Amino acid sequence: MTFGLISWLKQKYPDLTYDVPVWYPTAGADHREWLVVNGLGGYSASTISGANRRRYHGLLVSALNPPHDRHIILSKLDEIVTIDDEVFELTTNEWASGVVSPTGYKFIESFTTLPTPTWVYAIGKHYLVKQLTLKWGTNELYANYYLVPGITSTKVTAQIKVRFLAGFRSFHSQVNGSSEFHYPQFVSPRGSVVRLNEADRRLCLSWSQGEYEPQRQWWWDFIWHEESARGEKDSEDLLLVGTLTANLTEDAPLIVAATLDKPAELIEENAPVLTNLKRQRKLLDRSNLPKSVRNSIITIACDQFIVRDKDGSDKLTVLAGYPWFSDFGRWTLASLPGLTLSTHRYDKAKKILLGLPAKLKDGLLPSRNLESSGEPEYKSADVTLWWAWALYQYVKATKDIDILKEQLPYLEEAANHFLRGTNDGIRVDAKDGLLLCHRRNEALTWMDSKVAEFPITERAGKPVEIQALWFNFLSVLTTFAQTSGHTSAMSAQLERLREQSQKSMQRFWNADTSYLFDVIDGRGLGDQTNDDTLRPNQLLAVSMPYRALTKEQERSILNATNAFLLTPMGVRTLAPSDESYQGKYGCGLAHADQYHRDLSYYQGTAWPWLIGHYLDAYVNVHGNSPDTLQTVNTILQPLFQNLEGESAVGTTGEIFDGDRPHAARGCFAFAPSVAEIMRWHRWSTRQSG
Repeated sequence: MTFGLISWLKQKYPDLTYDVPVWYPTAGADHREWLVVNGLGGYSASTISGANRRRYHGLLVSALNPPHDRHIILSKLDEIVTIDDEVFELTTNEWASGVVSPTGYKFIESFTTLPTPTWVYAIGKHYLVKQLTLKWGTNELYANYYLVPGITSTKVTAQIKVRFLAGFRSFHSQVNGSSEFHYPQFVSPRGSVVRLNEADRRLCLSWSQGEYEPQRQWWWDFIWHEESARGEKDSEDLLLVGTLTANLTEDAPLIVAATLDKPAELIEENAPVLTNLKRQRKLLDRSNLPKSVRNSIITIACDQFIVRDKDGSDKLTVLAGYPWFSDFGRWTLASLPGLTLSTHRYDKAKKILLGLPAKLKDGLLPSRNLESSGEPEYKSADVTLWWAWALYQYVKATKDIDILKEQLPYLEEAANHFLRGTNDGIRVDAKDGLLLCHRRNEALTWMDSKVAEFPITERAGKPVEIQALWFNFLSVLTTFAQTSGHTSAMSAQLERLREQSQKSMQRFWNADTSYLFDVIDGRGLGDQTNDDTLRPNQLLAVSMPYRALTKEQERSILNATNAFLLTPMGVRTLAPSDESYQGKYGCGLAHADQYHRDLSYYQGTAWPWLIGHYLDAYVNVHGNSPDTLQTVNTILQPLFQNLEGESAVGTTGEIFDGDRPHAARGCFAFAPSVAEIMRWHRWSTRQSG
């Protein structure tokens, strides 16, 4: 008998009116990853099997300085169920010895992430349903356990033991078992408070029924297989802080809560789920997409990256990716249309845009905020340019002309800094009006990986996508100034600069290859001053709203990209014919360390976010037609298949191997990847009527 998970959910939650996915375990342990977030930078993530395979996996991961400084608070819950004289260990643990024990994955019958992560375990003739809920806007994790009897005329009782495994640490580090700190614990009839460190951060446990036995026992040598593959330290020890024993019947579930610093109030078993469910329904209603499992998945996925900014609860930012990325200026702005405009969350888009002026420094927006401190780092030439692109998309979608009065003066201020020259040799070259990224050995574009402080992709000079963004930036400023009636002393100067840069873009045309140089006036290129490497950066010269090339040139660039760079999972960062091409991330090594990962990051890996700009370019070249719509849908299909559960469930990752079968790599949930899928899914839905 197969358990009807969707029927059970809809019976339990009558307000669950949207379509939900159900995933069935793969052969063996199902290592696909799942993710839920709390809007503060914290999250809960692991694998369907229950085994933590990354250092970043944990059930309660909290941002101590939201949305930064994330720490693992509660790593795992291990469950043992006894029913009809049979014992079922439901957890899965992987050990450094190579042993997998217990093997609870064998009992998983089905799984979903909506409205909250839910597992169905087949335990003999009966079922156990486990739900994990990370309550939105809090550092509160709830675990609900329900016994669902099989076909029987007698009342069934099961005993469940829940073990709490903690490891208070930065999510970048690991825990080594130690007796130096004693983790003092204070137990009451329905709760326990575990002191985690000398600063008095506390893990608070609560339960609805049962008997709790406090413990302080180290479990040694868990292994993280994903860290092994990344050439990182791959094992840790966890502290068993206690075990809860309770009886389950059909009418008496068990509710457990794990929270940071403040104990939870177990008012009603469904309350946290209903809180999140209500919010999900609002998101789906606002998106106004047709009702389907696919639309439920992509809409909820877009929401996961929008978090409260460090400057206050009324300000928002975007985490670039889970599990390890903080907020990066470039990815915030490149993701904004897909995450907010395509989901009709215009108020969120506006909040993000209005928060940008306070972050400006010498004309630059932060390249990222540091995870440990939240302090901004200014090391990119393009982030301010992406601001103009995002603002254009916002005004196009909302017709909110009033925002221009607030934003244009700051954008003009940034342009003035570029004219005078700002940090790291970023300045306008008066000879051609293009933007020079002058400083050698600084990675100032999105291709920013470095080894021993030297960029892997040396692009000092005038990178092509910077100029495409720069021309678009100038065009947006001059066009919006006219639209809004904004005048300033810089207006005429910016218009002249726009005309100059438009003419100068022809300097990028490589007549020998019929596509653009990746960098002109370059430094560090040996005897060359122009870099003719075929990379996807030139796509932005065809994808931007304002472009400086001829239609014939745009078509030729698109053809070269299609022939050598396009894959089902993204656009390659380098053509396979190039001698520096790396078809597998990590240079094909089974245990690729940081050096080899960085070495291959932009040397052939395929990036899904670039598909969005490929499609912009395609529509700009071929026009809007039924054939174009069919092409867009064909290109989106493999990305949707991945988002719907090929590597992670309900999200899409950062990069894929450039070579077949295009294995998923990098972080498993990447904001620009999800955003661009959503942006073009919205376009397709709109075109389909």
